Amino acid sequence: MADTGITRRVLWSLCRRLRLALVRVQHPKARFGAGCDIRSGMKLLILGAGSVRVGSKVVIDQDATLECRGSLVVGSGTVFGHHVTIGVRDTVTIGCDCLIAEMVSIRDHDHGFHDTALPMREQEPLVASVVIGDDVWIGSKATITRGVHIGPGAIVGANSVVTKDVSAGTVVGGVPARVIRDQREST
Repeated sequence: MADTGITRRVLWSLCRRLRLALVRVQHPKARFGAGCDIRSGMKLLILGAGSVRVGSKVVIDQDATLECRGSLVVGSGTVFGHHVTIGVRDTVTIGCDCLIAEMVSIRDHDHGFHDTALPMREQEPLVASVVIGDDVWIGSKATITRGVHIGPGAIVGANSVVTKDVSAGTVVGGVPARVIRDQREST
């Protein structure tokens, strides 16, 4: 009788490869590197000139939503928790080896609201690229807003709303996110 642990690992590996192959067939504008693990329920919407480039060994957990009208680039080894939402109108770049926890929202656009004579849904969106450096940890339910650049090695606390740039090696938290400490100073 076969070892059930080995059997499970083999089945898990086959399912992972099958899901990745299916995503590649369904979304020819998307490029996924070798060894990516796409979990069930991922919603990938690529509109117009939108594009998606994902490095190798990236994990996208269950029920993630990626909506791309622009360019989404994800570096190798990055892990996305369940129910992550990424909205792209221009560019969202996420570095290598990042940890993006569950229910994080990353968007490079926002509703326009300057013309009070027009409903907000009819106004042009406000758009600015988002850049997240290598080895960044974003805690659960955090929100990254348009135009934000997060430096390498930074940590964003759970439930934070990041509206301004975050320097490399900095820990931020709160609404709006504020610097808690600089990791580089404590070593």
